[in-house]
Amino acid sequence: MNSKNVRLSGAYDRGFTLIELLVVIAIIAILAALLLPALSQAKQKAQGMACLTNQKQLATAWVMYADDNNDLMVGLNTYPLSQINWRTSTSCVQVVMPANWPPEQKVTYKAQMGYSQPSPAIVGPLFKYAPNTAIIHCPADPFFQLSVADPSKLNGPFRYDSYSGVNGLNGESKPYLTRRTQVMHPTDRIIWVEGADARGENVGSWLMKTNGSAADGYAGAVFDDSPAAFHGGTTASFSFCDGHVAMHRWLDSTTIAFATSANQNKDSGSTEKNNAQHPGNVDAIWVGSQYPNTDNP
Repeated sequence: MNSKNVRLSGAYDRGFTLIELLVVIAIIAILAALLLPALSQAKQKAQGMACLTNQKQLATAWVMYADDNNDLMVGLNTYPLSQINWRTSTSCVQVVMPANWPPEQKVTYKAQMGYSQPSPAIVGPLFKYAPNTAIIHCPADPFFQLSVADPSKLNGPFRYDSYSGVNGLNGESKPYLTRRTQVMHPTDRIIWVEGADARGENVGSWLMKTNGSAADGYAGAVFDDSPAAFHGGTTASFSFCDGHVAMHRWLDSTTIAFATSANQNKDSGSTEKNNAQHPGNVDAIWVGSQYPNTDNP
């Protein structure tokens, strides 16, 4: 008998049947469907923690700057270059970079240098206390996924910076507070907000049209600049004058629509802005009560 033709019983080799393959594929698809939402949530939480870490470093640097400068606050405007502002607008930054860099890389570099060294003669005032240029960027900021060369890509221009200092703390227009000890309620007064200026860079400082008053429970508070909602489409980070940081969830649908809109004209009397400025917007009331200025120290 030819040994090549002999096989032991049950030892025949065989592959998967079509039904078995389909069962395996179905199981993999079910597992993927179960895991992907969990992975997405984990990513959101990681980005939120990174954002709060950025805000914490900025708030700590703000406090330390005032401690070292006779209680004077660093400017929360971003222009002009001649003033001592926490960072400088990319349009004012005086740096040289390779001509062959992609436009997005140039904007990113100028934004980082605007925080650390906006000109050969000027060092960023907070960089000494928080020497990490990445802290001006939230990893969840969707505007970082856009394009400079083609502003129509994803309906908006590219930008790197994610945070705006409030106008009421030595911002771009008076009246504003200038000394840290003028802030009478530091645990309830914000320094930086996540800004969602869809034109690109968050230039200047962040403004409320009015923050109302304690007498009316801040019911008259009205948004001017757009807040952001980078975290889950409903939540933004804030830093406070005592150095603590927190996430805040927006509750009004018009605020969320304003914050998430990529309309490049949304800060200039757009439908989204007009809708969010309705009387009694609970989100504007909350920000108004936390917004520091000479009437609300």
